[in-house]
Amino acid sequence: MDNKLKDQMKQKLMDLKESILQHYAAESEEFRQLLEDIYPKDLADIAGEDIDRRILEALGSQDINRLQAIAAALSRIENGHYGHCVRCGKKSPKERLEAIPYAILCIECKSSEERRSR
Repeated sequence: MDNKLKDQMKQKLMDLKESILQHYAAESEEFRQLLEDIYPKDLADIAGEDIDRRILEALGSQDINRLQAIAAALSRIENGHYGHCVRCGKKSPKERLEAIPYAILCIECKSSEERRSR
């Protein structure tokens, strides 16, 4: 994967993370206060850092899963494994990563997983 695409995906992941936090901050004064108490900086800075346990407790399970998937994808970018299926190792198409930047499975493996879970 070229560096330009990696940088684009990293920024997209950071933007998704920030969006989740902004949504909760806008919905809940208590959550906004929690963010300010833990991180006395703006949400862009928070989005780039690990999420504190207290913030995770305030989030819904779906958003916790998304934040963890985003963090894992950012880690894969850093260690050079981003964009490869964790099951078969094949390179994921650029279009898949653009649609779901934290995807860990290629389309074939994801389809196979969904068929098994039905």
